[in-house]
Amino acid sequence: MTRPPSPPRSPQDAFSVAELTERAARLGAALEEARAEAEAGVLIDLAGLEDSVAQLCAAAEGMPRSDARTLLGPLGDLVAALDPLAASLTDQQAKREQSLAAALAGRDDPHTARQRAAAAYGRSGPGRTDDLP
Repeated sequence: MTRPPSPPRSPQDAFSVAELTERAARLGAALEEARAEAEAGVLIDLAGLEDSVAQLCAAAEGMPRSDARTLLGPLGDLVAALDPLAASLTDQQAKREQSLAAALAGRDDPHTARQRAAAAYGRSGPGRTDDLP
């Protein structure tokens, strides 16, 4: 997943409404890409997502109220993009758990397998004394 550039790190670095709208759009595109990858079974890296959103919101909070209101739509779109991503990640996790359970169902318990092998070779386990001279 590509990460959008970070919004300002200090109050002196102010962005225009257009710049923040563009950053929100890029972040939304990254969320959509992550959703598509999760649906395809790809493990995705969401590191930095929380920081990117927090920085975007902090930049919006630092704007004059009238300018910040124009960002409600793009920021709302980001919130709306999180639900499908969360659903895709939940489905991906469920599929992985089912695959793991199916793989494990085909495998014998190692302890049971060891006991069967010992029985096949005629040993009953450690401490066996019936064959000592």
